[in-house]
Amino acid sequence: MAEKYDFYIKDELFETIEKEFDGEAIAKKYAASKNIQDFEEWGKQLMLRTMELSDQEKYRDRTYEVLLEAAKKTGQLIFPHVAQRYIEIAYLSVHLMGIVQIEANNAQELSFKVVENDCKIYQSLKNLISQEELKKLPCQAACLSALKTVFDKMGFQVKLNMLQKMPESGACYFQALRT
Repeated sequence: MAEKYDFYIKDELFETIEKEFDGEAIAKKYAASKNIQDFEEWGKQLMLRTMELSDQEKYRDRTYEVLLEAAKKTGQLIFPHVAQRYIEIAYLSVHLMGIVQIEANNAQELSFKVVENDCKIYQSLKNLISQEELKKLPCQAACLSALKTVFDKMGFQVKLNMLQKMPESGACYFQALRT
């Protein structure tokens, strides 16, 4: 597990999401059902719950407050910064990572990587399904659903891409481009 950094957000937020959306539990559920919709629904619900909880007053950190104030004044910054906050909270809660590896963060693009050793779901699937099935990366449905949910809920038109996939490159590289 990677070192956890202090993001000045109450640990209770991360712990609540982790308990409700355990990565190992969804991997086991999929392994038993082989239903890709399990991952899709899990990703959607993960992001909806992350957005709901992290917008509560008790979980708002000063950086988030300043970001919202600046966004209100300028009409900008919501993409990518607020979306990035939701994504980081969700991923830090359910995976083995200490930080989310952001690759691009600007007015047109938000992209990030999840490396193999940091992905709790992928690590769990390694022990639950065949190598052949693992190569198909069924868990990508969870991540793509979570990302689609955050951008749809925020009203952003984006094109989602996976530039790299875990089985081939040792990381999943997600890219959201504004359209």
